[in-house]
Amino acid sequence: MQIRIRDFQVVERADLLAGGLVLVTGKNAQGKSSVLKATAAALTGQLQFGLPKKDAKALVRAGASTATAAVQGADWTAGATWPKCEANTTGQPPKVTPIAAGLTSLLDLSAKDRAKLLADLLKTAPDRADFVAACADASISEAIAAQVWADIEGKGWDAKAAEVSDKGARLKGQWEQATGQRFGTEKVRTWRPDGWTDDLDGASLDDLQAEMGEAQQELERAVAAAAVGQAELDRLTVACAEIDELKERSIEAQMVATRAATAYGTAQRERDALPPAAQAKGLTCPCCNAALQLSHNMGADQKLVQAEQIGDDELKKRRDAIAAADGKLSRLKGERDTAERLATDAQRAYQAAQQAERQLTELRKKASGGQPGDDVEALRARVSTAEARHRALKAKEDADRVVNLLAVNLAMQAIMAPAGLRQAKLVKVLDTFNGGPLRSLCEAAGWGDVRIEPDMGVTYGGRPYEQLAGLGPQLSSDQFRVYTTLQVALAQVQGCELVILDGADVLDQKGRGGLLKMLRGAGMGALIGMTFSAPDVVPDLDARGMGRAYWIDGGIARPLGEVMAEKSRKEAA
Repeated sequence: MQIRIRDFQVVERADLLAGGLVLVTGKNAQGKSSVLKATAAALTGQLQFGLPKKDAKALVRAGASTATAAVQGADWTAGATWPKCEANTTGQPPKVTPIAAGLTSLLDLSAKDRAKLLADLLKTAPDRADFVAACADASISEAIAAQVWADIEGKGWDAKAAEVSDKGARLKGQWEQATGQRFGTEKVRTWRPDGWTDDLDGASLDDLQAEMGEAQQELERAVAAAAVGQAELDRLTVACAEIDELKERSIEAQMVATRAATAYGTAQRERDALPPAAQAKGLTCPCCNAALQLSHNMGADQKLVQAEQIGDDELKKRRDAIAAADGKLSRLKGERDTAERLATDAQRAYQAAQQAERQLTELRKKASGGQPGDDVEALRARVSTAEARHRALKAKEDADRVVNLLAVNLAMQAIMAPAGLRQAKLVKVLDTFNGGPLRSLCEAAGWGDVRIEPDMGVTYGGRPYEQLAGLGPQLSSDQFRVYTTLQVALAQVQGCELVILDGADVLDQKGRGGLLKMLRGAGMGALIGMTFSAPDVVPDLDARGMGRAYWIDGGIARPLGEVMAEKSRKEAA
């Protein structure tokens, strides 16, 4: 692999032959870092180094108009030019990620973003078996677990987690509606409805319903035996006089409501099927980095498809279509709600007429069946008590049913929360990663253990990374060990065969030797920037069969052997 750099930052000319370990050495401010940055840019396509494109001229060497970097293999090339910040490739260049190139690091990320990155790189996303097992541990049935997992596969973990959380909020609202109390964990445990007595703990609604019905019948017989008032008979007669017409009205109103609901549902599906009215952004394929977008504007049948660049006219057309669909949907919803309300009112009127008809029939039958001496007021009190007991038990059972659903929901929320199953799986895989790749690299280098802790903190020899810092902005030697170990390990996971390391001169001679041992043990090629006071003290990697070394002076990089040969000739003369 050949590297050719011209007029980038302080580098005037650098021609390097890469393979194995390549040292880019020299004194301070001679262009070592510039060589590494230009190579990283060519191989990754990240060209601006945080600069606005309009300021990219700052990356071109003073006095030059254009800077270039080119990396070439047997059947591929990768290059970059400045200040246009244009990248170009042919063939299939080797994979070099921003992490492998030293452009970014796990250590630069927040704990949350570290967890996301590691979950992606180490493939720690829970599978179906993990999910079902976690649900079983939380006493959630396999049937529920299977249904939720199907939703996760269809909607995505985060979308389903939000849905589960929303359902939990609705269940809390249902409990509050059933009890008339503000939701609280202690209230859920201790709440009892008005009229509750301890003997209701073992009662059933069927028994209380029978008790209530018996009391009501006795009251009705007593009332009928005492007197059947003509006024009541007249009232009931009038109330059920139009029962047939009310029945027809109820049926017709229900049909109208059904048609309105069908029309609304059709409009909703048409609205959901409309294409998105915004440019795709933020979604990329994890395999090829292609831009992705949702296939539909809304709806449960959304899926990811390759993103399209939507023209302004098409965007306006789509937005207009969505606005029109929303207007239609709003109108049909109003029509549906009105129709359903009218249907409910018609049904209630018909049911009231039916009730009046039944009451009229019963009163006429029971007028001769009661005992005049029955205590009507006592019987009314008995009915009231029976109704209160039935009402109290039903309220308790309704609240308990919601509580049981909420218990399952809260357990599911805990499983799907960021600190739930995904975090547990990540920690489990981290144990393997810490004890495997990271430890192997550290042992090869003769360094302390680098570990990623469950809270996403990073330690070296048991000490937090942040406590390894010295004074000033530069990395300490221990921080460099951590930075490099993570860079190499994650580059291996990403399938990279080359890493670019700068600032290795922070290590002493033993530390530098450990670094080279680590890289050789990992079978990883490397481009390493390292400061030396003179070419005489640069290790001759070529002679050791480990790679090559270059000396850069005044912005011009030359093979170490060439520099040393020239020095020998001058000394001999």
